[in-house]
Amino acid sequence: MPGLCETCRATPLDDEGRCVTCDADAEGLKLLTRSGYPEVREMMGLLEVEGLGPEMEKVPPGKPEEKLRPLWNLYVPAEETARAVELLKKDWAELLRDPDAAAAAARGQQGIDLDAGGEVACPACGHRFVLQKSAAECPECGLGLGVAANAAPDEAQSS
Repeated sequence: MPGLCETCRATPLDDEGRCVTCDADAEGLKLLTRSGYPEVREMMGLLEVEGLGPEMEKVPPGKPEEKLRPLWNLYVPAEETARAVELLKKDWAELLRDPDAAAAAARGQQGIDLDAGGEVACPACGHRFVLQKSAAECPECGLGLGVAANAAPDEAQSS
């Protein structure tokens, strides 16, 4: 796997040694977030409905699992950054007024120790089940929780 960009220190370099995030910045686009395709596409749609010009781009894989589940950057033109951030914050604030959504967000912040096993609550749906190391997936909603003993150190840290 290629290393991280020395300028932004956050983006894996592509096969040609280029950083997609820094290239976008040079074109006047500012990075809003990086996430999986469904999340980025949903945010992009919200920004488009509000008349902004968002763009999304696949990020080169930085970890083996990102080859199968790539991350995507969401950008907006520099002059739209403040409005885009405001719209996304408002969207999240409205969502978190829903007690079920707030509870799901709290579950997601707790994290799960896959190596410890035992009974866990799914971060997405709250279903309680006994974690099987061979199948770290919620039997209720199908959320994949990862592979035990294979998480990067930064994935185990809370922000």
